[in-house]
Amino acid sequence: MKNQRNLLMDSNSEMGLTTRDLQEKRLTVKECPHYYELKFKNHPNGVKQVHCGTMKDVERLLEMHPDAEYSKILLPQPPETVDVPYISVAPDFELPMQQSLPESELQPLDLEE
Repeated sequence: MKNQRNLLMDSNSEMGLTTRDLQEKRLTVKECPHYYELKFKNHPNGVKQVHCGTMKDVERLLEMHPDAEYSKILLPQPPETVDVPYISVAPDFELPMQQSLPESELQPLDLEE
């Protein structure tokens, strides 16, 4: 059995990213946020469309429903950070905190008659 440290340095190992990959910066580029929409023509249950998060799910559904059509829907990019000015305002008028609760007016319930 190989040493775990050697596996990380071994470019022929089948363990995820190796140090060589990291050094050569062959990391995958992150895609824009998206999902896939499948539209069915003749689904037995009357389903018109479904949304999938991965292409693998799309391929599985296309195997079951070859007449379906899919499209990739790109999500809007998140907004850029915006500076919001801070304005100090007068304190709110608040009720004073109640220190003690009023005495209970409950009476014992007598179920025996």
